[in-house]
Amino acid sequence: MRPLVKDDAKHWKDFMHSAEATALFPADMKPPKYTAKEWIERQIKRYQNDQFGLLALVEKQSGNFVGMCGLLRQTVNGQPEIEMGYHLLPKYWKNGYAREATLYFMKFAFTAYKPHSIISLIHVDNTASQRVAMANGLTTDNKIVDNHGPANVYRIYREDWAKQQDSQ
Repeated sequence: MRPLVKDDAKHWKDFMHSAEATALFPADMKPPKYTAKEWIERQIKRYQNDQFGLLALVEKQSGNFVGMCGLLRQTVNGQPEIEMGYHLLPKYWKNGYAREATLYFMKFAFTAYKPHSIISLIHVDNTASQRVAMANGLTTDNKIVDNHGPANVYRIYREDWAKQQDSQ
């Protein structure tokens, strides 16, 4: 993992132009209305404004850009939340990268920031991301958040995360 840099837009262009990868994105978050360059710049602004931000995921063996994962500050139903967000280039789907990265960020967030819970906002039709969340111990009460989706709020409480750590 590393911070994103402007030059990463060349890698992210493949994601943004993948109909499969962006199928569940709102129209205003897809090209031509929203570009890979703007996406990267948004993350860099988050770093600068202490809003966390997604980091580049790079495959150790090859050095290839795999996608992004990280913590984001969100407001959900009027409440501040810490979200684990992730997006991978389609050719890296189903290799365990999303699960590995989100496990790392859960540990980091609960250790460094000690929130009472961490969430992932997942589109109601994104079953692959729902499986990643559930494999990591997040559960949902099926609250649909309109300004992020429609999306379900998947959540893990610090106490439940600690129990997971103890059992491993």
